[in-house]
Amino acid sequence: MADPRFYNRLGLLSLEEIAALTGAAISDSGAAKQVVESVGPLNTASTGQLSYADSEKALSALPDKDFQGVVIFTRPELGEVLTQKGAIVLSHPSPRAGFSKALASIFKIKSFDQKEAIHKGAIIPSSVIISPNVVIGEGAELGESVTIGPGAAIGPGCKIGANSRIGAHVTLLCTEMGENCNILSGAVIGESGFGVAISPDGLVDVPHLGGVVLGNNVTIGANTTIDRGVFGMTRFGDDCKVDNICHIAHNVTVGNNLVMAGFSGISGSTTLEDGVMFGGRVGLSDHIHIGKGATIGSNAAVMADVPAGETYAGAPAQPIRNHMREIAELRRLVRNKTKTKKKS
Repeated sequence: MADPRFYNRLGLLSLEEIAALTGAAISDSGAAKQVVESVGPLNTASTGQLSYADSEKALSALPDKDFQGVVIFTRPELGEVLTQKGAIVLSHPSPRAGFSKALASIFKIKSFDQKEAIHKGAIIPSSVIISPNVVIGEGAELGESVTIGPGAAIGPGCKIGANSRIGAHVTLLCTEMGENCNILSGAVIGESGFGVAISPDGLVDVPHLGGVVLGNNVTIGANTTIDRGVFGMTRFGDDCKVDNICHIAHNVTVGNNLVMAGFSGISGSTTLEDGVMFGGRVGLSDHIHIGKGATIGSNAAVMADVPAGETYAGAPAQPIRNHMREIAELRRLVRNKTKTKKKS
């Protein structure tokens, strides 16, 4: 469910209303008046929850799951399989798009709906230093001796641990951070990520109803962005150091002691264990796993899992010894070709 610190529930929708809103067909007409109680991904689906399944692959990953009473947007050809598993099916040619339209009518992120710059409902100790032109939303909670730079915006419900520093023009939304964090100027933490559903009617934005959690002693560089989760949290452990102009997508999970050089990016739902180190301009694919203590060389494009303790480089990335052998072999081939041309 969407965290009530960050999101408002707009109301309860029945399956009949969802079908009218999205153009879906209900598999069980007797369930038309049933109200959706919660929303979430398929792997955590329970009775009364609204989810979606847009491929056989999504279902095959959960072969033994009971979908009794779960409301699922899915393609017409997958409807029978889900019905047999007890689900109430909303048949739609683009399940993710239909699900997203329904979601946007059930939850909405809390915005700065306030006349005063600092909301009266914010919790701000006397030791906090607030620069000019700062906006702080309802229910935000600041720890002792926090410093907020000029022009920063702290969204409703956000929590900032003691002795943390928020730089100029930083934006925090749907974020909870620990103590002694340092967020440099222009960073944006907790905005919606790049989620787009394709439908016959065009592109539909996928609402992000999660948040961001940062541990203690985390530094986030200038103009770096960290997206909130679609469901659940994008997470950073303690003592992570992220350089300027980096991007971390939704639902990424990072352990402790990450070191990430500038212009690097991590795609959605990727997991990094403790002690991972990046050179500059590294790119990681989505849904992969980077093992404990792994090192990724500059300009690497990582498309698959990296084992713990390994050093990878290249595009696509591979163990650095293999990468260096390939470079050496290419240079040898070029030299030989050059010699052959001179002789001829």
